Amino acid sequence: MIDIDTSSLEKAQELLEKIPGAAEKAAGSAIRLSIRGAKADAAKEVASHYHITQRDVKKTVETRVSGMAARLTSKGSVTALSKFKTRPKDPAGQLSYTMKQKYIHASVMKGQGGTIAHAFVARMGSGHTGVFQRLRKSSLPVRELFGPSIPQAMTRPEVASLIMRGIENRLAKNVDHEVNAFLMGYRR
Repeated sequence: MIDIDTSSLEKAQELLEKIPGAAEKAAGSAIRLSIRGAKADAAKEVASHYHITQRDVKKTVETRVSGMAARLTSKGSVTALSKFKTRPKDPAGQLSYTMKQKYIHASVMKGQGGTIAHAFVARMGSGHTGVFQRLRKSSLPVRELFGPSIPQAMTRPEVASLIMRGIENRLAKNVDHEVNAFLMGYRR
């Protein structure tokens, strides 16, 4: 659990003390709006550091609001290497690519990456396309290669700090908006 700066909520309580129940309503509304935007922030920040789509990140992220508390969680197991940047991307592209070279190039984090010897791209009967590597010189067994899970990517210090900063900024902005709505008489 990570705590965020709540000084804007305290300021709202001071400004709205003369209107019964307004501070709680304003704070609750601001928290709900802020946590919804945090899901988009999380997807954007993870995709800016890793070669993975925002859509894949959003699938694992859940937001929950309960009273004056909000929770942003991500659940998931390790991510198939084929979800990241690999070359070739599909088995058809591998045929022409591997005649020149017997390596798969993979990059999980932006600015990093390398080749994987004796790996290949294959499509399984289920339709899943993955990057595989043989465990022995014989054709079987093979193992699929994986990158980090989305929750691991979200907890990296540089990613988590940007997500938290986005939540704090959005919360301060939303609290100001809600307080102004009460003070101007737009909300009751």
